[in-house]
Amino acid sequence: MVKILERIWKVLISLKLAVVNIASLAICLMVATIIESKIDSKTAQYWVYQARWFYAILTLLGLNILAVAISRYPWKRKHTPFLMAHAGILMILIGAWLTYSKGLDGSLRISENEVNSAVELDRHVLVYTRKDDNKSIPFDWMPESVAQNFKPYDIKEFGIRVEKFVSDAEPKINFLPTATPADPAHAKSSAAILIRILGSPMGGAPEFWLWSGDAGWSTQKLGPARFLIRSDHQKDLVKEAGISSDSPEARLDFVVNKAGELHFEATSIRGEIKTGKITLSDKASEPTIVNPEWKMPIKIQVKKFIPNAVNSTEYETVKVKAAMGNGLPNPAMQVSLLSNPSSKLWLGLGDRAEFTEADGTTVSIGYMPKRVILPYAVRLKQFELKHNPGTMDPAAYSSFVQIVDQLQKNETEMNTLPVHHITMNEPLAERGYTFYQASYIPDFPRPTTTILSVNYDPGRALKYWGSLLLVSGAILLYLIKAVQKKKPTVENL
Repeated sequence: MVKILERIWKVLISLKLAVVNIASLAICLMVATIIESKIDSKTAQYWVYQARWFYAILTLLGLNILAVAISRYPWKRKHTPFLMAHAGILMILIGAWLTYSKGLDGSLRISENEVNSAVELDRHVLVYTRKDDNKSIPFDWMPESVAQNFKPYDIKEFGIRVEKFVSDAEPKINFLPTATPADPAHAKSSAAILIRILGSPMGGAPEFWLWSGDAGWSTQKLGPARFLIRSDHQKDLVKEAGISSDSPEARLDFVVNKAGELHFEATSIRGEIKTGKITLSDKASEPTIVNPEWKMPIKIQVKKFIPNAVNSTEYETVKVKAAMGNGLPNPAMQVSLLSNPSSKLWLGLGDRAEFTEADGTTVSIGYMPKRVILPYAVRLKQFELKHNPGTMDPAAYSSFVQIVDQLQKNETEMNTLPVHHITMNEPLAERGYTFYQASYIPDFPRPTTTILSVNYDPGRALKYWGSLLLVSGAILLYLIKAVQKKKPTVENL
């Protein structure tokens, strides 16, 4: 046993191991840089930076450096630069490990006058809800090259199967009619409508689906106008969709009554209301047009109406990876219940759907970003956007926020809190967390939702001090060598 330990020790303190480690790291970083430039940063993270073998190389490097430093004991004054440099590298490695294991790097979305403390991470989870039982399991992103060979994956704990996975997905939206409101494969069957906007001030003729089966699908905003579909008994749908009654916007509601008839209720920005019944034309030459009689010259063509419909949206890999807000397109997966194989349904990131098990029990499955709750909340007091002179191109944007503790819940208390200004060049540091202005979501009449990048790095101090020690040790070693060269030797006297 002693001989085995001695051999391991000799390997750890050998120069060859150090050379192999450094060369391996150099090759890894080169490969990761190429992957990042040719494909994207998420793929580089998957194959290199977050791979277990990469952390094994870093761990071996740390053991090598520690063993070499210990092998010089008892240390002398001449070893000071050597020990400083090695201690600096060890501190950097430990700091990097703390950042990876304990750190946080995500985004926080807040609308004006709203309070939020949930940070979304770039890691994903499957959320399963059955009656009062809520569970979640990690299901992280994988690159397209891996997803192409994806095989159905059973999660027996949840009783579900992941049928397919698409890394960078774009939706092919479609809704199919059902015979009855209670479809055997899906728990929800609700009214759906396909509309086309004519005379839009934004140009073109936008076309999209609205579906009352989910709050997220029930509404769509286009410039100063919002469109909504609901059944006459869905009184809470407007609230679930997060629509404020105080927002200055025109609104067109498509309302489906118990008999399956389609009506509309148009409300102008000035509060004028127009109602009517919609009868779809069977002739392609006579499209069904709804005129809300707003001040803006907008008319709405109803292309398709399904009184009882289920969401049959599918996803496919995007052909062109164009930048979308914060980066690449989001992933999507097709899931089904093990007890009901016919219940296949696609979930994009952020989607949640309801399924019916064989015994009639309703379960909910969501594919969500992992969320971490901050020890305090952030309130967006105001979002500020500046444009380039004479254009609508954004020149700069910033957020005025307040830090809200759990005890400060009413409006009066929050209005007395100090306001912090976060710009693209001036982040906010608060109790170990740093907030950066990352992006925003456009809205009318001006942007109202900010996206803040949130970073918590417990290893930052170690990495800074380690870098200082490493550089100081290298400088001190250079100075000592330079002084030794200038000292006269006995032979020269």
